[in-house]
Amino acid sequence: MTWKPRGLKFLALLFTLIMLAAACGGDDGGGGEEAGDEPEETTPREDVPEGGTVTFALDQEPTGWNPNTANDALLALNNLTILVYPQAFDISPEFKPVMNEDLLESAEQTSDDPQTIEYKINPDAIWSDDTPITADDFIYNWKIQNGKLDADLGEADPEDPNADEAAIPDIASQAGYEDIASVEGSDDGKTVTVVYEKPFADWKSLFTNLMPAHILEDVEGWNSALDEENIPDFSAGPFKFENYKPEQSLSMVPNEKFWGEKPKLDEITIRFGLEAPALPEAFENGEIDVAYPQPQIDLLEQLKAIQGINVQIEFGLAFEHIDFNLLNPLLADKAVRQAIAYGLDRQDLVDRTVGQFDDRAEVLNNRLWLNPQEEYEEHGEEYQQADPEQARQVLEDAGYVEGGDGIYAKGGQRLSFRISTTGGNALRETTEEVIQSQLKEIGIEIKIANVEGSDVFTKFFPESGNFEDADYDIALFAWVGTPFVSSQKSLYEPGGGQNEMSYVNEEVGRLFEQAVSSTDREEVVELTQEIDKILWEDLPTIPLYTKPTLLPARETILNVQDNASTWGPLWNATTWGIEE
Repeated sequence: MTWKPRGLKFLALLFTLIMLAAACGGDDGGGGEEAGDEPEETTPREDVPEGGTVTFALDQEPTGWNPNTANDALLALNNLTILVYPQAFDISPEFKPVMNEDLLESAEQTSDDPQTIEYKINPDAIWSDDTPITADDFIYNWKIQNGKLDADLGEADPEDPNADEAAIPDIASQAGYEDIASVEGSDDGKTVTVVYEKPFADWKSLFTNLMPAHILEDVEGWNSALDEENIPDFSAGPFKFENYKPEQSLSMVPNEKFWGEKPKLDEITIRFGLEAPALPEAFENGEIDVAYPQPQIDLLEQLKAIQGINVQIEFGLAFEHIDFNLLNPLLADKAVRQAIAYGLDRQDLVDRTVGQFDDRAEVLNNRLWLNPQEEYEEHGEEYQQADPEQARQVLEDAGYVEGGDGIYAKGGQRLSFRISTTGGNALRETTEEVIQSQLKEIGIEIKIANVEGSDVFTKFFPESGNFEDADYDIALFAWVGTPFVSSQKSLYEPGGGQNEMSYVNEEVGRLFEQAVSSTDREEVVELTQEIDKILWEDLPTIPLYTKPTLLPARETILNVQDNASTWGPLWNATTWGIEE
């Protein structure tokens, strides 16, 4: 799955557009660890002291509390809710799905035809109001998210102009759920049998952030019971939410009804609203203990200069890229996109941006698998080295003529494009300037047209949900995904809910359908590699690099380790403690 920022309600999958601020330099002799260092070792759980409060600064505040809805599908929210709502599978720091042994005793495929998955729920698993977690919860979550009409949940036809909006489920993704034929319970609801209408390779991606059927009950509860200030008064994880103060803070305290290992801390206070420039002073003043900001060169240097602060840098499942709006007639010309790909010196771009932040940064040559993943395979060989002469040749062969101003044109139309990203983001602004300079050398004019903050994303993903209304030429941002192939599907398939490029290649759509329905892992990987090769041929988008994460923490906070997936730094917070 992929994740989104606040405000883009209509997106089909869970995605976020994380704003990376600036590249970073070396150590100046301060008290922090060298960038990229892991903590020396973790402290065994039995040796972690009990009690205390840790304050965690989170850069984004949730707008609601159901991450399965398009309205609330914020990465920062998922980082919090994985410790409150039950998950069938967790994502490990190695980017692998791992069965949640607190919720489940087993989860296995028991039949290939039809594909059948059997879950055995832990007999001790309960919601915080003492109601057992049962197949009813799995059935409810499936029915809401399968995109089909179901009268007993009060759903309305979304195509009906007179439909009651409250009766239409707000879902972030129906991928996988739509392929399920039935979900049934047995053994007093502690065994769940899921039968698929057609195979779904990423079945381990489903039943995440489970909602309680007996509390939310219907579509209206799903859509609105957890809106805005309505934090859940229920939990089935090691923590529960309390004391929410909008625009200020949120408390996460141990769920006394949790049947697994209890947190060592008395409380994690989530602090909202601290901008990155304020973090060093907040650490020095003792206001915060842990933070998860977007990396910036000045910020990292300041954090590393503070005695008693460890700084971790990891490379995860986020990657920076540029996308082309293919509804622009000039960008719809493949020759123009090829020229841009030949003209970009992506290694120079990395060296001048994230390469300064961490010497492990490297050019990304695959869209579906990233450098840290074992499935990563480089494609697009002809574009791996900049070739300005070839760029110009491609344009001239396509009938473009260089004008007196050095810019190519055809039919009176100059190759002049806007590039847009999050204004005020120093790294992205530097990236734009490098791209602008490089493409000028091949006769293509780039004009920087940013919008402050995340408001720019309404240009890429208009509120209308219609990409014909997208008001950009070239977009610069990041996707954040999971290990599951199905999370990429709507980015590139024709008509996909996240396909803001308006890219159409029926073969890509067919290969994605084949990949997500295959239960043969080797075949899935082979199919996705074929998809990426086609994307290199068509060039609707150009990957730049895998993005780093930045996790500063006070040395006295034990066991803080990043999980650079959608699980984030709180993934192991039950083992956190304060050194005595």
